[in-house]
Amino acid sequence: MNKTDRILRAAMRVDSSRRDRSLLLGLALLLCGLVASAPRISRAEAGQVDERERWVLSAGLEMGIFGHTGKGNISGTPITGPRAPAAGLIPDLGPMVTSSDRSREEILSALVGGTFEVMTPALIRSGPRLFLDVNVSVPMTREVGLARDSEPTIMRLPDTPSGSIPVTIGEQAIEGRGHKITVQHQGPQVHAGLGAAFTVDWSEERIRIKPSIVYSRVPLDVYGIVLRPARLSQDIGTDLVFEDDFRSIELLNKVHTTFHGLGPALELEYDTGNRFGPFDIALFIKGHASYLFGDLETRMVETNSDPTAPNESAIFIYKQDRWVFRASTGLRFRWVPKSRR
Repeated sequence: MNKTDRILRAAMRVDSSRRDRSLLLGLALLLCGLVASAPRISRAEAGQVDERERWVLSAGLEMGIFGHTGKGNISGTPITGPRAPAAGLIPDLGPMVTSSDRSREEILSALVGGTFEVMTPALIRSGPRLFLDVNVSVPMTREVGLARDSEPTIMRLPDTPSGSIPVTIGEQAIEGRGHKITVQHQGPQVHAGLGAAFTVDWSEERIRIKPSIVYSRVPLDVYGIVLRPARLSQDIGTDLVFEDDFRSIELLNKVHTTFHGLGPALELEYDTGNRFGPFDIALFIKGHASYLFGDLETRMVETNSDPTAPNESAIFIYKQDRWVFRASTGLRFRWVPKSRR
């Protein structure tokens, strides 16, 4: 893949929010349909064996939102390669490869995945139970831009209306120039928790309150790009050629990184009373926060490979915040083959 293709692919931002919302809505309707179509039984119909006295395995579908904030910072070194001197009122850019820029943004993704759980019998009669659950999710996400200036794509001369007065085109007028850092969640995300389940019965209803400590694996891509023109002449005309009158400074880099964290979670699980064969059906909602460990700064330095422009470089820095958050809901199939409770 040549450099132009890399720039084009890097600059493309596919708006997938409508597709993501449609998929989430479809999954939600599927979950509701499964619950509504399953037969409901009472405790008396379920038999005398209490499910709290046995091991219970379960699997389910889970969807939610994952988010945090992050900060991007871009800076550059002085231009050392060929460049025409500043002249009069020609609107050129500054003497650096790129201007310094920074911003902090919220980085959010929808999550869709599966959850798997094993729960022990009660430690004492009517007491709490231990459980281990693992969630594997795929982010449905878009790139989030930080420290952005314009939208770097492919640099080109601006369109000149017919009959325009010929002028010298400055660097500021070039279309497709700019810089940015983008961050995008990648998959799979893994969240594994160990906790205790407290059962609360009310009439024929049963709720489990499940605090836990959760390990999180969070992969993401960090990408930086600078597209900067350097004017080479003071040519005047309406039929100029970009490659003849400007030098392209194209600096781009990409890093894949994975963060690891640990934090508290709280889940509320409701037994619906519906069954599919040997499976009880439960609905749940969950909130979770993780504190990320280690060095959270991703630093990239990209230097111009042109031998006539030594040390022309761009520095991209992404700083991930320590805390990340997840909220989710889903449907769980609990294997209780002989009785509901």
